[in-house]
Amino acid sequence: MGVRVDVTMSGAGFARAGAEALQRLAQGETLAAERGMTLAVDRSPWDQGTLAGAHSVQPATDPEEGAAILVDTPYAARLHEHPEYNFSTDSNPNAQGKWLENAIVENRKELGDIIRRQVAGG
Repeated sequence: MGVRVDVTMSGAGFARAGAEALQRLAQGETLAAERGMTLAVDRSPWDQGTLAGAHSVQPATDPEEGAAILVDTPYAARLHEHPEYNFSTDSNPNAQGKWLENAIVENRKELGDIIRRQVAGG
């Protein structure tokens, strides 16, 4: 035999607090994406700088959608998904394939801390 309890809270105060928390979450996601982009650019292949300059952040407007890091060049996906390419390290000694993925995964604690701090109120 199980016990089930449904709790419903209502009132303007709860809705306002929830909306504020969701706004802080979206802000935290955007800040984390901006930091992640900075970390990724440091690992991106550099030749003429076009790829590094093509990184941008799409801010989170809805916390369920989250923020996004965009790399807007026709060849970014091909370079990113082929870490076996022999990337020149003349201009950037950190150049590597999967630069975006690796930067985010390896720094997930720092990025999560950014979101947590923002949600907690800054």
